[in-house]
Amino acid sequence: MWSSASRFIPSANRRSTAMITLASPSTGLAPRRAAPRRLRSVMFTLGAAATAMVLAASPAAAVATTTTVSVQGVAATTCQVALNAQVTPNPMGGTVQFKDGTVAIGAAATVMANGTASINHTFSTGGAHVITAKFNGAAGFDPSPVSANLTVNVGMGLNLGSICLPIG
Repeated sequence: MWSSASRFIPSANRRSTAMITLASPSTGLAPRRAAPRRLRSVMFTLGAAATAMVLAASPAAAVATTTTVSVQGVAATTCQVALNAQVTPNPMGGTVQFKDGTVAIGAAATVMANGTASINHTFSTGGAHVITAKFNGAAGFDPSPVSANLTVNVGMGLNLGSICLPIG
């Protein structure tokens, strides 16, 4: 009598593993395994009595995402603003990288349960700053294209601690 054990291991990297072990105590054959392969199915025969087929199911396609960016607060030098991103549909995880032009602003921000990610930022120079955000992807969700550009005109500011005032 043949005995078998099998397991299916889904994977976030779009490759899944199906493994099966067959053994025949009556013939003394050692267990054989169909190890992970790039094939969608593997067929093999053990002795003359058993044939096994291993099918590796493809995981569901990842969901496309979009990211929008906004700025909250007084956009002035020395004044801290909140850079906010909204990822749609909500991936409930992952990170968003904010950029000023081509320069990353700090470390990537974690996407919260409501699909938003935020960081605080203080502009060191005045003038036009082009802010973008990009969702880096999460299990089951593709990375988003870079958000539309948000131009923030940064003026001079006076930081009084509890309040920040634009000047000039």
